[in-house]
Amino acid sequence: MKPARIVAATAAAIALCALPAYPQQKVQLRFGTVGIGSAWYNYGAGIADLVKPRLPAGSSIDVLPRAGGVGNLKLVQAGEIELGLSFANNSAEACGGFNTFKEKQDKVRAVLGGLDVYYFGTFVTRKSGVTSWEDIVAGKNRFHLLTTRPGGTGELAVRQVLALLGSSKEAVAKNGGMIEATERSGAAEEVKDGQAGGWAHIVTKGHPGATQLVTINDMIMLPLPDKVVKGMVEKNGWVAAEIPAGSFKGQTQPVKTVKAASNLIVRADLPDAVVYTITKTIIENADKLRKIHAALADFDPKIAANPGLNGNCPLHPGAQKYYREAGMLK
Repeated sequence: MKPARIVAATAAAIALCALPAYPQQKVQLRFGTVGIGSAWYNYGAGIADLVKPRLPAGSSIDVLPRAGGVGNLKLVQAGEIELGLSFANNSAEACGGFNTFKEKQDKVRAVLGGLDVYYFGTFVTRKSGVTSWEDIVAGKNRFHLLTTRPGGTGELAVRQVLALLGSSKEAVAKNGGMIEATERSGAAEEVKDGQAGGWAHIVTKGHPGATQLVTINDMIMLPLPDKVVKGMVEKNGWVAAEIPAGSFKGQTQPVKTVKAASNLIVRADLPDAVVYTITKTIIENADKLRKIHAALADFDPKIAANPGLNGNCPLHPGAQKYYREAGMLK
């Protein structure tokens, strides 16, 4: 063999060795999102459509309508799902083993963060007469507030807000009010039928549940008190924010609240090559990702590996490998 051909063959062999070991066997992945009708469920379906063709023939990604920012972390830890969506603040608690989580969720690994911006939103009917969170705590007009099922970040945020106001669901009930967990898909109709006067949850631009709520009901949005914003930031890992005016029908002014960003997590024992493929596919198809849902329109792949946007959870080695090769991580 001529020297030039030997050099070329050697270079090709080295290049092949540098590539990740592509998974040769089909994989069955369970992807935790949250309820049908949510932005996250749409994210999951869209991401699955992007990733599945890049996996070995016969592979599947089952997008599950559960269990929310807190619940998905627990399901990944328990091995009941292989990947899921969460929020950076929830992930920080899980990987750090504090607040909601009594011990570190050591099977959780980060893939990418900063997918979007989610705000804590409180919507109440104009006719309810409720104009503040203090009114809710006081049980004004026997006000009935809906939120999401336990395991979701919305329900957790409601409890955090109540605690910072020196209250709880039980205390509100004693004052004649009610805070009830329900399915997000039915909240708008419950408010329309007069069964409840408002809804509090984590919402983003184009959020399906919030959009339906304000379309069929005359709603206003409540700001969080300054002391609550301060406590949510300092104690619970949120970021102070304002929901821009015009984000939802009838919202003519910015609304003071807190925000968080969605991130993608996986189990530590998911094969490196599978996670490499997931990471590479999403990052290199950012334009397609942004078209899945309006809330993903501002996703910036350049900051996807940022530790803070991933709750300071350790990056999965497969994701780490891709980011290093792409020059996004040292």
